[in-house]
Amino acid sequence: MSAIPNTIQIKKHDSQTSLTHIACPECDLLQSIPPLAVSESVLCLRCDKTLYTHHKNSIDRSLAFAITGLLLYIIANMFPLLSLKALGLTQDSTLFSTALALFQADRPFLSIIMLLTTIVFPATTLIGTIYILLQVKTNKINELTAPLFRFLRSTDAWGMLEIFMLAMLVAIVKLGDVAEVVFGISLYAFVLLILTLTLLSASLDPHDVWNKLREKNVNEGNNV
Repeated sequence: MSAIPNTIQIKKHDSQTSLTHIACPECDLLQSIPPLAVSESVLCLRCDKTLYTHHKNSIDRSLAFAITGLLLYIIANMFPLLSLKALGLTQDSTLFSTALALFQADRPFLSIIMLLTTIVFPATTLIGTIYILLQVKTNKINELTAPLFRFLRSTDAWGMLEIFMLAMLVAIVKLGDVAEVVFGISLYAFVLLILTLTLLSASLDPHDVWNKLREKNVNEGNNV
């Protein structure tokens, strides 16, 4: 049985112990967060919603997942996902060729959606996350860090690799009766990429990044 993290009730407007402030996602109450030990959490004063949990080495673990994800992303786009063999012919399929096939089949809207959700946004998320985490880790934050991080947080919902994977599994089942389906190396990389992005989302605590940005701006006399 996993250990239950320690929780503490945060105090409203406690300026002596406050590390930063956060609005509750449930009731919108703005509250201060005191310094926390590893695995400690803070609860909302009004609704008891868990606001923040202090994770150990969040930046380092997230950076490792992001770099791993980028390598898997490159592999997933370099080789075929699937190969279909029928009547002596072999047809390879990659992520980009699938989007192109939709466009050639007079489905431009679906083609653009697939291109954005399976190629553009995952690449943007991984490259942008690595860039930001390296800045935070090396303390070389610049004026682009905060806007870029806000943009990445706003595009999280557009990463739909899981939905594409589900659609591909349905297609594999249907095509299995009419053609031989051969799994490519990119398919395995694609599955591992989905897992890595899930771990990245779970390990990356945005408050750790915002706290670094606030510390940098306080030292420079600016606001994030």
